[in-house]
Amino acid sequence: MSDRPTEQQEHYGNRIYPLADAIPVEQLDAEAAYLDSLAEKPLPLRLLGYAKLGGPGFMAAAATLGAGTLTSAMLSGAAFGYKLLWVTWVAMVSGLFMMAAMARFTTHGGFRVIQKQRERHGWFMAKILTGAIGLLSIAIIFNFGQVALGTHLIESIGERVGVHLPQSWNWPLYVALTAWISLRYGRGSRGVVFVENFMKGALLLMVFCFGACLVVVGVDWPAALHGFFVPWLPSGQQGIDIFIASSAAAIGVADWVFYHYAGLAKGWGPKHEKLARVDTVVGLALPFIVVSFIVVSVFAATLYGKSDLPETAAALSAALVPLLGEQLAALAFMIGFLAVPITTSVMLGVICAMAMHEIFEWEPDVSSLRWKLCILMPQVALFGAFLPSPILLIIVIAALLSVTNNVVGWSFFLLLNDREVMHENRSKSYIWNLGILVQVTLLNCVAIIWVFNRMGLW
Repeated sequence: MSDRPTEQQEHYGNRIYPLADAIPVEQLDAEAAYLDSLAEKPLPLRLLGYAKLGGPGFMAAAATLGAGTLTSAMLSGAAFGYKLLWVTWVAMVSGLFMMAAMARFTTHGGFRVIQKQRERHGWFMAKILTGAIGLLSIAIIFNFGQVALGTHLIESIGERVGVHLPQSWNWPLYVALTAWISLRYGRGSRGVVFVENFMKGALLLMVFCFGACLVVVGVDWPAALHGFFVPWLPSGQQGIDIFIASSAAAIGVADWVFYHYAGLAKGWGPKHEKLARVDTVVGLALPFIVVSFIVVSVFAATLYGKSDLPETAAALSAALVPLLGEQLAALAFMIGFLAVPITTSVMLGVICAMAMHEIFEWEPDVSSLRWKLCILMPQVALFGAFLPSPILLIIVIAALLSVTNNVVGWSFFLLLNDREVMHENRSKSYIWNLGILVQVTLLNCVAIIWVFNRMGLW
């Protein structure tokens, strides 16, 4: 069911995942030839070429930069200034080792990773820990925060331009837009590229809009550089909560698995591995670190040191807007912020469909009613337009998921080093293996710190 090697042996791409069937083999062969030609180009031209062909990394960044991630960044800056900036890049960079494993599985594995997990490590690991908890629960539960934030921002933007669009009215607009974009994914190579380009554009919009706000409020560069490079840990329940939310927001099971399946959906084969690795850096890590840095810095420059800080993204943004001064800066912040929940909701729909089909061993068919219904499942979060989304819920889920991340991370580590699974393409690098072990260990430490804090031991 998962191994379809005939065309993979004859051509440079692969057809392990049915969503790649719509891509002509000639297109994959042409991509492989283009990648060979890029190797002779200067570094700037190589990076531009990789960015053009890349996509799964940008989609993973858009999924990761959601309401929970930005809320933790806003709270981090408002409560601790620049002191926790180091968490962002440490969490993300440590995660790149596992993302490299996903790139290897995608381009050289010849399998779909959840199916291979079930074969090697059992159905509970594959279907429950990876599929149900690591993917499905995130896709549905986390979308409530996206809808709540997105509909609030639409209302706020409407007020700025003189249009009355309360949350109770604008949620159909939000749901319709995100559902339509999600349903475009997988409809041939053009559908995949459309969603990828939408994510690239949305990430650029975030950087531009948030960056404009940063220009207005300014940066204390000595403090920012100190916080970026010098580790510091907060104490107390609020400090630990924000630290957990910030560190757990970077990379986990959903990011690992989605990246793998998104690469398979593009038909990536052995000659695409370097592209895949660059995509994780340029498409995932760089946008995540830049956007997080800007958001933390904006709130550090405006709300740090003030008492009675709000705890939700909507309340934090409402507290920030008057401090920006310029009308255009305030509007830019809200528009850039609106791109955050929209892109995440889109990707959560795709993740949900992928998860459901792997859990129940259904072959994906994007034209089928079943695939469409699975993509629409997270839209049950439309109730988020009427219900508050407290940060504590996000933090509790993040702490519990960190345990799942650790266990599933060990499973992927074993697959990467399994001679019978990866053959000559298994990991032979001590540094690579050590990097993965460091990440999964850090993920488990996040959960342990949270438990110790609640027991009064930290």
